[in-house]
This record gives sequence, C-alpha cells and structure tokens, in this order.
Amino acid sequence: MDRNGEAIDATDRRLLELLIENPRLSNRALARSIQMSPTSVGERLDRLQKRGVLRGFRADVDPSALGYAVEVMVAIQLRQGKPVRETVEALRAIPEVRSVQLVTGQWDLLLTFLVRDQHHLRDILLGDVWAVADFQHSESMIILQSWNATQPLTEALKDS
Repeated sequence: MDRNGEAIDATDRRLLELLIENPRLSNRALARSIQMSPTSVGERLDRLQKRGVLRGFRADVDPSALGYAVEVMVAIQLRQGKPVRETVEALRAIPEVRSVQLVTGQWDLLLTFLVRDQHHLRDILLGDVWAVADFQHSESMIILQSWNATQPLTEALKDS
C-alpha cells in the first residue's frame, strides 16, 4: 500500500526494483523486462509519480568535484516558542543545506550541508544557521565519510 492506501501490485514493484537497480532505464527497456508495452509502462510510472510512490529521478553528482569537499552535520536544540516549521523553512532556504530532519531525543533538528572549507563552514554557521535557527544549543560535526545502502528498498519491495 502507498501512503494514500492504494495497492502497489507486483508489476509496480518490479518496475520499482528495476529503477532502483538502474534509474537510467528507458520505458522501452523497462517494458522489455516486464513484457509490457512502453506506453503501459509510461502510464504506470506516471501513476506511481502522481501517487507519490516514485518521487523522481536524480543525477548523483560528487559535490567535491564542484568545490564542496566538506559535509557537515549540525544537531540543534530549539527554544520553546517559535513554530518549528518557520525555523525549518528558513534553514532549508540556505543554499548549502542538503537536508533538515526533525528528530526525537536530545536534539530537535539535524541539519546537513556542504561547504568548501573551514572558513566557509564558519561563515555558514555564524552568518546563516545561527542567525536563523531559534536554537538553545547546537553541536557541529564534520562528516569524515558516509556509507549509503546500495539497494535500500529492493528487499522491502520483495517482502511487501
């Protein structure tokens, strides 16, 4: 079931598996793999997008190739009072920000962003993040290395 309560059938699951494995597959290649017409595949993909199951197709660009070699995470504790949504939207408006997450536990928000170097980090923290966030306390961490799941949803698609 998707978030709207609509069923995701075996054909939809197979299309999603194929796209997770190779997002560059054409409708024609997908159609050959599942023995459907390219038009039918296109219609299914359109429906999956409209339902919010398939959120898009992205190019995975190495930020360091563009001069942004340092990834930073900032954990933020907010003060009571100001609506969280306002703070989140202001943080998301900072060009270097990649994600803002509302979390449970000691921290209220986790912010990740990219900077060129430590001077750029200082400028973003002092001039942008700390000026926007109605925070009580924060902790900054430089991400030394990240590992992402290679096929994060393939098993989930098979189990559903």
